[in-house]
Amino acid sequence: MATKYTSKLQSLKSAEQYIAGLDGDTPDIQYIFIGKTDAFNDTDTPNDIAESVDVDNRTFRDMIAAKRINAGDVNLVIPRVNWTANMIYRQFDPQQLSSELITSNTSQNLEPMYVMTSDRNVYKCLSNNAGAVSITEPTGDYTTTSGVISNDVDTGDGYIWKYMYNVRAANKFLNTSYIPVPTRNNDSTETDTVFNLNNDGVVEGELTTIVVVDGGSNYRNFTNVRVEAFETGNTTFTVNSAFLSTNMSNITVDDIASQNMSITGTGIAADTVISSVDDINNKITISKPAASNGGGVDVANNLSITTRVFVDGDGSDALANATVINGVVTKISVDTIGTGYEKCNALVFGTGTGVDSRVIIAPKFGHAFNLGKDLVANSVMATAKLGLIDSTENGLIATGVEFRQVGLFRNPYKYGQNTAVTTSTANDLISQVTTLQLSSGLNYVDGEKVFQGSSSNVNFAQAVVHRTKTATEIEVTGVDGAFRSGVILEGTVSGASRIITNITTPEFEPDAADILYVENVDPVTRVDGQAEDIRLVLQF
Repeated sequence: MATKYTSKLQSLKSAEQYIAGLDGDTPDIQYIFIGKTDAFNDTDTPNDIAESVDVDNRTFRDMIAAKRINAGDVNLVIPRVNWTANMIYRQFDPQQLSSELITSNTSQNLEPMYVMTSDRNVYKCLSNNAGAVSITEPTGDYTTTSGVISNDVDTGDGYIWKYMYNVRAANKFLNTSYIPVPTRNNDSTETDTVFNLNNDGVVEGELTTIVVVDGGSNYRNFTNVRVEAFETGNTTFTVNSAFLSTNMSNITVDDIASQNMSITGTGIAADTVISSVDDINNKITISKPAASNGGGVDVANNLSITTRVFVDGDGSDALANATVINGVVTKISVDTIGTGYEKCNALVFGTGTGVDSRVIIAPKFGHAFNLGKDLVANSVMATAKLGLIDSTENGLIATGVEFRQVGLFRNPYKYGQNTAVTTSTANDLISQVTTLQLSSGLNYVDGEKVFQGSSSNVNFAQAVVHRTKTATEIEVTGVDGAFRSGVILEGTVSGASRIITNITTPEFEPDAADILYVENVDPVTRVDGQAEDIRLVLQF
């Protein structure tokens, strides 16, 4: 049976489409809400939520208030990964599962392929130095080296990072769990979007990483190779026979050199390689004439012959070297980052055989060209602040009350109407409680159930008291049925029994909107002088 998979790009596209739905001339009308006055259970522990029509209907009936969100209140986000020393960060690899690149593995000390630093810079790991731990926090941006941050392997950790963007401290989509990802709709006051919008630092075909799939065997590097004296312009020289006989129990020239290996030392021009080896006469021919006299008895003139990596592709400038341990090529490091590559191989020349390597090239158009795609973003944060004007939002939301549910809905209907609200008819903040005016009598208790009818047969309506607003007025939520004026309202705890004299309906028709997100939370008490900063994360 054939297998199949769903592209992460579809998740990103769905997230982007959701954001786009809040923009334009006829945007979706969406609200973040708070609700549920009554306790979940005896311990008031949040319940799990199962998706059903009944749950959606109950959620809407339990609402207290809601605040409209606009395009500027939603943003792509990714889980926050703070750079931490002594962790191994996954490196970008197009052959690895996207889901693995952005997840951690505690048992292997592995973290996702991106980090945010103490400067709130976001970087993508291009090379983790063959699985080394990171000890040097990346710094810098796209103004130098096109945003490629290479940590020195001798003084640092050998990592190569790509600067992606900077997040400003006041960004409302930044919290302890998530990092915003800039898009072309972002306000530049929220995030440094210049990098993304102008594509500064984006370079096509960057080559930063070469992976060793199989390290082969019998590779050796030789230093202090003694050769007979040679003069400027010579292309052939002789390896000293005494060196061969005393080094490693009689080795031959074939043991230390082969075609295309690198050769360096006094008198050898830069980027010189071995052209051929004459094992019978102990001679080596090089690709460039000697730049000066060398060789002879002076040990300072001894040469080095090392395993060479040749980057063979359609781009330019990439240079790399191999690390050899016990005859095995353990890693290939890119010394000079190449550009313009679409196809490429890394060829290893040395005394051994069997090396298998794989070149990693930047995605089409370059790293950071599409930040959401690069960082496998598939979530959107929606945020609203209740109590921004004052704690009660001009009296629409009570203080001193609890809520246990937050969520998001779209395209509601005004109460009693059969068409959805529009941009011109949708209020920014609404109250979703039902207000009941009452005759005088005993006070109801906040949180108790009230009903019309009888306790065994509630034939009119029932609800939960949200709060006592005045001596003759209460607010209720969780309304089932339809309350009637002129009929007694009974309290299950207080024993109050008073007649309803007037009913003020909530802003929106129950059950008519699309519930997009619901989350049960520990009880939150609204306190005078504070605002609730609600952030919801939708995964696609």
